[in-house]
Formats: sequence, C-alpha cells, structure tokens
Amino acid sequence: MTTAVRTQTTTHTHLTNYMEELAADVLKNLLLEYKGESFSTRAIEDIKALALNRLWPMYTTSTRGKDFLRKLVVEDKVEGDVVRELRTAIEVVRSKPRA
Repeated sequence: MTTAVRTQTTTHTHLTNYMEELAADVLKNLLLEYKGESFSTRAIEDIKALALNRLWPMYTTSTRGKDFLRKLVVEDKVEGDVVRELRTAIEVVRSKPRA
C-alpha cells in the first residue's frame, strides 16, 4: 500500500499565540518610558503574564494566519488594548515586586 503525500500552499509553523508576540513587542517599547528603572527578567515575565491573562488569545499555525492576525490588530486597533493592559500590569509589578 502506498501513501500519498499532500503538500499545501501555506507555509506551516508551529502553534503560536500571536498575542504573546504582540505583547512582547509592545512591552519593549513601553519599558523605554521607565528610564532609570530596571526590570528583571522575572518581572518582565510577570508583566506579560498579567497582561496576557486579561487579553484574548490569537492562535495561528501558519504564516498566512499570522499575516491575517496582524491585519486584524491594525483594523480593530487591538494594540491600544495591549498597551492598556501592559501599563496596568507594570504598575502592579512595580507596586508588589516578588522577592
């Protein structure tokens, strides 16, 4: 018995939550506003976790899907929501840092 292999036109990647990538990119820029302050790797991860728990996931498995989500983010002005949640998370982590 032979098995036929089907190829698809869409380049597949692994399962990705595009919201995580977006939040990480936005956070890098936001942290520049906090000159003179240093955020540890742990604090940055806490900030992202707090914000992502309040944002909706945007999963994709292909580059075509990621391109669609990028367009959706721009059209729906999602970045403003991401900024708001990250700012809130930064304040929480600054006011209650882990030991």
